[in-house]
Amino acid sequence: MGSSRIQGDGPRSARAIRPWGKTRRARRQLTFDKVSFMAVFLVVPLALFGTFELWPYLQAFYYSLTSWSGFSQQMQFTGADNFFKLFQDKTFLISLRNSIELVVVVPTLTLAFAFALATVITAGGPSVGAPRGLKGSGLYRVISFFPFAVPALVIGIIWGQVFDPQRGLLNGALRAIGLDSFQNFAWLGQTSTAMPSAMFVIMWGNVGFYTVLFVAAIRGIPAETYEAARIDGAGRFRVAVSVTFPQMLETVQTGYIYFGLAVIDSFVFMQAMFPRASSPGYSTLTITQYVWMMAFTKGQFGYATAMGVVLAAVSFLYAALVFLVFRLLRRRSGWGGRRHRQRGQGVGDHHAVGDAGFAVSTHTVLGVWSVIVIVPFLWTLLSSFKTSKEIMSSPFSLPERWSFDNYVSAWNDAGIGRFFGNTILIVGCSVALVMILGAMCAYVLARYRFPGNRVIYNVMLGALAFPIFLALVPLFSVLKNLGLLGTRPGLILVYVAFALPFTVFFLHSFFRSLPLDVYEAAIVDGAGEWQAFFRVMLPMAAPGMVSVTIFNTLGLWNQYLLPLVLNTDRDLFVLTQAMQDFSQRTGYAVDYGSLFAAVVITVAPVLLVYVIFQRRLEGSVSQGTFR
Repeated sequence: MGSSRIQGDGPRSARAIRPWGKTRRARRQLTFDKVSFMAVFLVVPLALFGTFELWPYLQAFYYSLTSWSGFSQQMQFTGADNFFKLFQDKTFLISLRNSIELVVVVPTLTLAFAFALATVITAGGPSVGAPRGLKGSGLYRVISFFPFAVPALVIGIIWGQVFDPQRGLLNGALRAIGLDSFQNFAWLGQTSTAMPSAMFVIMWGNVGFYTVLFVAAIRGIPAETYEAARIDGAGRFRVAVSVTFPQMLETVQTGYIYFGLAVIDSFVFMQAMFPRASSPGYSTLTITQYVWMMAFTKGQFGYATAMGVVLAAVSFLYAALVFLVFRLLRRRSGWGGRRHRQRGQGVGDHHAVGDAGFAVSTHTVLGVWSVIVIVPFLWTLLSSFKTSKEIMSSPFSLPERWSFDNYVSAWNDAGIGRFFGNTILIVGCSVALVMILGAMCAYVLARYRFPGNRVIYNVMLGALAFPIFLALVPLFSVLKNLGLLGTRPGLILVYVAFALPFTVFFLHSFFRSLPLDVYEAAIVDGAGEWQAFFRVMLPMAAPGMVSVTIFNTLGLWNQYLLPLVLNTDRDLFVLTQAMQDFSQRTGYAVDYGSLFAAVVITVAPVLLVYVIFQRRLEGSVSQGTFR
C-alpha cells in the first residue's frame, strides 16, 4: 500500500507535531489550536474504531481459548482444547474443505473472465493500427457492473428463486427448449450441483467490478507496447498473454487477494441460497455458516470463536500464497519483457480469425453473458406484478393484469415500508458520521507527522484484512455489556467503526494529493487549523468525499451480517434482515408475488444510485480505490 511514502521525506522528530509545507521553526511550534485540533480529529474516530472493531478482534483470540457460552460472563480457560476439538469435528472439516474449494475455484474463474472481458473492451478491436476496443463493447461493462451495486442477500434470494425446481426460471427455460429431464430438478438440493450453482452466483455478482478494475489497468499500458508486439506478428491471444497480463500483475494480485478474502467470508450468498445449511451432506456449508450455527444457534461461543481464529489463519495463509505465486511470476525469466518478440513472430493468430469473424463471435459470447445478467432482474420485475398462481403456472408470460397489489402487500402487510424507513435512518446517520469522522482522521494522518502516525494508519489498514466473523462473537458481547444490543445507536456506531478503515484509506490518499499552496495561504491570512480544514481543505476534497460516500452508502445499505447479529429487535430490522425473514416465511404463505415486489423495492434505491452515479462509481474503481 506504499506505507513508506506515508510520511514523506525529511528528518523525523519524536517531539514534533507538524503540518507539511511550513517552515521548520513553525513545524516545531506547538499551540493550543494545533493540539486541540489533533485531539478532536483523532480521539473520537479512534475511540469508535478501537471499541467496536479492534478490541473485539483482540478479544476473539482469548475467547477462543475458553468454554464461554456467550450468555454469562463466566468462562473457563481451556487452552487449545477448542482447536483440538475442531479438527476432530467432521462437520467443521467439511466446512473447511468447502471454504477452501470456494477460494480456489471462484476467484480464478471470475478474474479470468473479467480479464478476458476487459481485454476485449480495451484492445479487442481491429488487429492493425493503434489498439482499440471492440466496437460497442463498453455496454457489456456497464451491464456486468450492475450486480455489484445489488445487495448480496438479494442476489442470493433472486437466484434461489431462479433455481427453484417448480417455478424457477432455469428449469422453465430448459423445459422450453425441450429438455424435459429437468422437470422439478433441484439444483440447490443435489450434492453434484449445489456447490457449482453457488460458485456461479458468486461469480455472476462480481465479474463486473473486476472488469472495471482491469480496464483501468489495461488503459495504463503504453500503446507503443501493443504496437511493437503487433509489428512482431503477435495476434490477439499472444498479446493478451505475453503483453497485457504481465503488465498488470500487480492489479491482478490485488484482485486475487481482495476477492479471495471476500469469498472465504461468503456467508451472505450462501445463507441466502441455503438458509438452513441443509444441502445434502453439508456440501455447501462454509466455515462462516458453521460459526453462525455454533455461536448463535447452539450457544458455543468459545468454540465458534476458535473457528473464527482458524478462518483468520486461512485468510492470511491465502494472502501469503497469492503474494508468493505472483512474486515467482515476476521473477520468471523474460516475463513481461521481450517474450512476445520470441514467440510472436510468425504466429499471426489474427490472420486465422479475421477481424469480422472475431467481432461476431466475441459479441455473441458477450451478448449471451449480458442476457444472463439482465434476465434474472427482468424476470423478478415481471413476477412482482403477477399472482402466485401465475408465477407457478406461467413463469415466462406477461402478467394478466398489471397491478401494484403485491407492492401494497409487501409495503404494508409484510412491513417492508417500516423496515425501509429504518434502513434510511440507520444508513443515513452512519454515512454522515463516518464521512465526518473519517475525513477528520484521514486528514490528520495524511497531513501531519507525529509519533504513532504510521502505526495508527497501518492498524486501520490491517483491519480490512481480518474476516468480520472473527470479531462477531466478541462484538455481540461488547454491545450487550454497553446496553446497545438491539438498538439503533448501537448498530449505527458499529457501522461507523467498520466503515472507518476503508474511508480513512481512501481519503488519506486523496488528502495527500491536494496542493499545499492554498492551505499555506489560508494560514498566512490568519486562519486557524479548524478554519483551514473546514473552509479550504475539505471543499477541495469534495470529489473524493462524494466517491467514498457513494461506496459507503451502497455498502451499508447492502449490509446483512452485522444487523443479523446485533439488531435483534424485529421492529428495528433493516431491509436486508426483513428480506431474509420474508423470504423464509413466503415459502409457507405461498405469496411469491409479494416476495418479488419486496425484492424490487429493496433493489430500487441502489439501482437509482447506480444509474445516477455510474460514471463516478466506475471512475473511483478505475482510479485505484481498491488497490
